[in-house]
Amino acid sequence: MATFTQQGIYCSVSGRLDQDAVLSLWNGRSSILDPDTAFLQLSGIEYCDSAGVAFLLELVSIFATKGATLKLISPSEQLKKFILLYDLNDFFIEEAK
Repeated sequence: MATFTQQGIYCSVSGRLDQDAVLSLWNGRSSILDPDTAFLQLSGIEYCDSAGVAFLLELVSIFATKGATLKLISPSEQLKKFILLYDLNDFFIEEAK
């Protein structure tokens, strides 16, 4: 299961973000992050599958529809492999600038 820990404009995600986690998080996806969140820190993700990546991109989309930007930063090593495999570099930032 994934854990979201809010710290100001940063929110850290840790644990597993797989299909089971996404199913349990889906209904609350619009309110899982504070509206002021600007960065979603991903270095604590132990495992992420395609459902997890889709969920992260859904969170970005939710913020975009509200006129806000949510940046996905510091992907974990496991997530980096997924990003490279599916050419998702445009959606993820290595480190916060």
